Amino acid sequence: MLFGAHHEWGKLREAVIGISPAEDFVVFHEQSVRWMPPDVDDFCRANAGRRLIDIDPDWALRCQRQVDALAELVAREGVTVHRPQRLSGAERTFLAPNGEGLQLFPRDAMIVVGEHTIDASLRLICRQRERYGLRSSIQKIVQRGARWSTVPLGSPNCVDGPFLEGGDTLLNGYEVYVGISGCASDLAGADWLQALLGAKYRVIPVAMKSSVLHLDCAMALIKPGLLVYCPQKLIDGLPTSLRSWDKIEVSIDEANLLATNGLVLEEGRVVMDADNKRVIGELRTRDIDVIPLPFDGPIKVGGSMRCAHHPLLRESTLS
Repeated sequence: MLFGAHHEWGKLREAVIGISPAEDFVVFHEQSVRWMPPDVDDFCRANAGRRLIDIDPDWALRCQRQVDALAELVAREGVTVHRPQRLSGAERTFLAPNGEGLQLFPRDAMIVVGEHTIDASLRLICRQRERYGLRSSIQKIVQRGARWSTVPLGSPNCVDGPFLEGGDTLLNGYEVYVGISGCASDLAGADWLQALLGAKYRVIPVAMKSSVLHLDCAMALIKPGLLVYCPQKLIDGLPTSLRSWDKIEVSIDEANLLATNGLVLEEGRVVMDADNKRVIGELRTRDIDVIPLPFDGPIKVGGSMRCAHHPLLRESTLS
């Protein structure tokens, strides 16, 4: 296996990890950001289009330091790490003159499922050209045999899709779960993915409350038979195949601190934000080796460690 991923677990061999140059981050605000906590929403409304480093330099620099620390940790674990290409001035303002998308979270702008690498269709206008910074990494795995596809972009008013984002897409072998809340992916995006993957796969929409950004803000598959989830964020509960698994339930407050959003290095080994102490304790009682790492800067933006990386090669097999 030269590239690809079939599950959320399995030994991570190669990944893209985001970048967050402090001087590049421009505050954004759009209609579909109802997932933001009230204080962050107020901040973004008041400061849209301004550089974060000019308003809150500590926050901007913390995001940069913490994502770089994640990349260094993952590299020390023997994972080949790629970083997005830093976009030029023209690319950074394309489609987003009044707000800046994030190269901090490569999870969302691409999706790797089996032999497929997919340019995602992002709902936020200011994030729709993040794919350009991932092109160099994608082209390398295409040279190794990956099938490269692109989801058609949704409408400019962020209402009519298809929308399909990596943060909503969780892998469990031939079952692929896609979160649907109205903030990101939609049913048209899930249908597009089903058509691409074919009859061997089941793409299963997971209905979420309208204030949830992505499925990985509500659920994590840690290893076969073990998951972390927030039942209050799901409308119809877990997908049927997961209901018999051992479950660590998290509160809404814990989920808002992205306790469901870690980086799985291999089955039984996970990197998580250091502030999620109770969940870390629950995982350790189940013999999961958890590496705590501070990540509060990116979490305040809306994403944690799963958001900040995307696997290009994870060792796992389909059964």
